[in-house]
Amino acid sequence: MPPADEARVSGSTRRTPPWLLALAAILLVARVITGILEERHPPQVADLVRWRPVADAVAEARQAKRPLLFDFTAAWCPPCRAMQREVFADRASADQIEKLFVPVQVLDREREEGRNAPEVTALQERFHVTSFPTLVVVSADGAKPVVLAGYRGKTLTLQSLTQAWMQTSGKGPGFSFP
Repeated sequence: MPPADEARVSGSTRRTPPWLLALAAILLVARVITGILEERHPPQVADLVRWRPVADAVAEARQAKRPLLFDFTAAWCPPCRAMQREVFADRASADQIEKLFVPVQVLDREREEGRNAPEVTALQERFHVTSFPTLVVVSADGAKPVVLAGYRGKTLTLQSLTQAWMQTSGKGPGFSFP
């Protein structure tokens, strides 16, 4: 037993085990690393829009008499991920998109694979897509495309989609997203 004076100076007679300090340091480093990784690659949120393949979408749009909505996106694109999280993963927005449009997602793979599928390249050229994200609303007959380049937040995106729907469907004002 240490002398009483020594115990008073240190405040305790117990030592912290070195393995406990090492474990705490390892856990701290692991948490910092996972925080950095989560910031660079945030977890994916479920996309609630049922995207159609291009080949089926045109026929469906003609039959349903609804415009097509092309979402030109890329996996590496932070604004695309923000739009996916804020608009396409929101139940009310996804339901309205499906009610008004026949949605088609066009995924650019140029960076990852060095080239795109021929149908992706053809659509990008047809609608002059040069940046991501770009939304294109076009009537089922292919006339009157409305191109919305960039992502300016959920509210402005939904307002722009409403206006594009009115222009391409021939419907008048009076409808908007919730």
